[in-house]
Amino acid sequence: IESPSNPGLDVCDIRRLADAAHARGALVAVDNTLATPLGQRPLELGADFSVASGTKQLTGHGDVLLGYVAGRDAEAMAAVGRWRKIVGAISGPMEAWLAHRSIATLQLRVDRQNATALAVAEALRQRPEVSGLRYPGLSDDPSHPVAARQMRRYGCVVSFTLPTRARAERFLAALRLVEDATSFGGVRSTAERRRRWGGDDVPEGFIRMSVGAEDPEDLVADVLRALDESAE
Repeated sequence: IESPSNPGLDVCDIRRLADAAHARGALVAVDNTLATPLGQRPLELGADFSVASGTKQLTGHGDVLLGYVAGRDAEAMAAVGRWRKIVGAISGPMEAWLAHRSIATLQLRVDRQNATALAVAEALRQRPEVSGLRYPGLSDDPSHPVAARQMRRYGCVVSFTLPTRARAERFLAALRLVEDATSFGGVRSTAERRRRWGGDDVPEGFIRMSVGAEDPEDLVADVLRALDESAE
């Protein structure tokens, strides 16, 4: 399971799902990329494995391709290790060094990005042209009750929908501090119209925004200005 989900930001009740799966003899792996280990601890919630893309917020600089898996059972993790050895999914020394460098600032980045993401979400909540706003840290978000029980931080990604594809594209073009790019979790804010890839069942005007480490007031002002300038 993926929790929070990408790009819709739904939060699954990991403990409940893990209990149900274990009762039927199944193992549970949780994709924890959006939350990071500082935001959510799947193994403590009953999951057997926690997997994530280290390319995203864990390293946070957009300069390394990396992933990881953690588990509670030594025998199961030994099997994962054997599989990794056979298929060759082993990081190089440069990638390992880049990850080690980045982890030193993980809490600083996560705390700043999470706080700014909440500020952006609260600002977007006041805009009439914005619909479908999702951020688990908002008290009125559908996933907030579950997120508040199992998450320590709510992530750096905010999703919302603008009325049309054209409006979304004008909004992205008007942003100055936010790059129109995919991926998420980096110190530089990015946003994209997810429907352009064709893989997600989202509206044409759906925006996924990854909040970076810029000054919070500057970033909120940039988003609001871009919304104003993109209006017809």
